[in-house]
Amino acid sequence: MVIDLVEGTTDTASVARIWSDVMRWMTLVPESVEHYRASIPTVRDWLALVDGQPVGVGFCGINPGMEESAAAFASVQVLPHARRQGAGTALYRQVSRHAHSLEKSELEVFAFDDDPDGVAFAEHRSFKIVMRTRGLRLLLADCARPSVDTPHDVTITTLAKRPELARGVWETACEAEPDIPYDGDIPLSPGPFDQFVAIQFAGPRYIPEATFVAVHGGEVIGYAKLGWNNREAGVADHDMLAVRRAWRGKGVARALKAAQIAWALDHDLTELRTGNEERNVAARAVNAHFPYTPIPDGLVYRGPIAPGQ
Repeated sequence: MVIDLVEGTTDTASVARIWSDVMRWMTLVPESVEHYRASIPTVRDWLALVDGQPVGVGFCGINPGMEESAAAFASVQVLPHARRQGAGTALYRQVSRHAHSLEKSELEVFAFDDDPDGVAFAEHRSFKIVMRTRGLRLLLADCARPSVDTPHDVTITTLAKRPELARGVWETACEAEPDIPYDGDIPLSPGPFDQFVAIQFAGPRYIPEATFVAVHGGEVIGYAKLGWNNREAGVADHDMLAVRRAWRGKGVARALKAAQIAWALDHDLTELRTGNEERNVAARAVNAHFPYTPIPDGLVYRGPIAPGQ
């Protein structure tokens, strides 16, 4: 048995297929691989081959806004039939080498809690859970169209209609993301404006018509962004919903969520997926107003790079 790792392969179809098959609740398309590479300069990716057959993928880089963290983000995914043959270990060592070259001593990786192999892989290497996202789905076939009720003098528009509001959206993210519960070494951050725009408002996941912005007196006070999970199947993700601190508890978040659901219904989507950190009580309360049902939790693990890197 021969294991090879190919960096930055042009076979993005295999990268996307393996990622999607392993992650199950998250779909990657080849165009997303290219966008990911282009928009995050530190990222590197590898395709693992066993006897010439693609069986695994690995990614590693620095998330925007997390430059001062001791950890790089990473992903190691191997198809079930090819596990316990060394491909996962080879990818772990490779992403660790790249993290070390970025002057990082730790990795953050993601797994769903219904994948016992993925959980075991992380825990066997002394990774610890730093964030648990309670997953939800909204099946739209029998979902009633919600009313979008905004507070007085608040209007909801989209970035498709008003692209100039992008900076206000970023400023809202800068205020909101550090408030998300997280046990890393620095608070979550959206990163610099230009990189935020390049990642969030471009690429195959981006839906400008479904990036809703709440405005009061010309100021952005909240936003809610849908992104394609599986466009062919009509599945989208609630990528982010954020409200400025002074406007929380006034119905802005619920109105933005309702606008997303109404748009999805109007455009014949089949399903929306979301999730919130389990300690984010306010965000979970917003979802409770709508008929979401559980899916497996998402787990963010943090742990050491491979020894000797």
